[in-house]
Amino acid sequence: MKKHVQLLASILIAVTALVACGSAAPTAEGSELTIGIIYLTSEHPYYQAHAAHTRDYAAELGINLREIDGRMDQANMATQMENLIAQRVDGIIYCLLESTPASVDINAAQEAGIPVVTFAIKHDPATASAPFVGLDEFEAGKLGGVKAGELFNEKFPGVKANVAVIEVPGQAATENRSNGFFAGFSSVVSDAELVIRLNGGGLKDRAMSVTEDVLQSHPNLNVFFGSNGDQGLGALAALEAQGRGTIATELVVSHDGSEPEVLKIVDPNSALKIANANRPKACARQCIDTLLEIINGERDMKDTSDIMVPTAVVTGEDVNAAQEFIRDEYVSTTRLPGATN
Repeated sequence: MKKHVQLLASILIAVTALVACGSAAPTAEGSELTIGIIYLTSEHPYYQAHAAHTRDYAAELGINLREIDGRMDQANMATQMENLIAQRVDGIIYCLLESTPASVDINAAQEAGIPVVTFAIKHDPATASAPFVGLDEFEAGKLGGVKAGELFNEKFPGVKANVAVIEVPGQAATENRSNGFFAGFSSVVSDAELVIRLNGGGLKDRAMSVTEDVLQSHPNLNVFFGSNGDQGLGALAALEAQGRGTIATELVVSHDGSEPEVLKIVDPNSALKIANANRPKACARQCIDTLLEIINGERDMKDTSDIMVPTAVVTGEDVNAAQEFIRDEYVSTTRLPGATN
């Protein structure tokens, strides 16, 4: 695999509600720091990796962490934000679910003098002002789309590309990934048709179900893009259940680059061959660094900067590069077949 790493801008989790990491670091004023962090969910490999890197970096800096699983429930997140405000933490890192409702939480924290940095899913800039750490989702999707178009032309010469995307309608991050993917793919495969957009809800089981359903009415679909890892894997599972899901019959692309995706990618028979890959380590460290800049007076609490982190494209062309990626970014101890590093 050629390792494609570019600055572009990618949705992460903790296991427990509250975790302390070492003795607290001093702020500019010499007091100890306690930071709250709300993850979107504790069930997704990206958030698990993000949480692991957050803990490591916090321990390195001597920061106390209070980690919370948002459970993909905005009402739960609002309650947890109220709790963190009541506990007078020094700052909050917030992976929200719904952009506009989350603005109420952000404004409440700021009114209490507590800075907030959002990440992965951006708050509504019309109703709240705070820094955001994330990806350029469109460009990340486009990068993988171009690679997928090149591979489709190689594997399916003369075949029309009928594309389905599996996303979360109304969630800008996943829609931008999908739009970027198709823009990149169709720039290489000029007659590609975006046949259908499916609501996978961000979940593997739901993505599998909606893909199974659509295959009944559109059996000629041969390119599938999942706007996160679980949705890509769900689409693949639906195809496999029908005796398909190999690179001889279709191409599947996902977005995250987690271990379960990469295990499929390096399988020579699997249709899943490409992942737009997030970098949870870079994102975790950038979130903390940005919050510390506010706490130490180097950045305004209501600064509206979008701070983008690197993404990559992971393929099975170089197993050692894929092995390095999941080890470094996803804290994986799994040995990929054929890897030597």
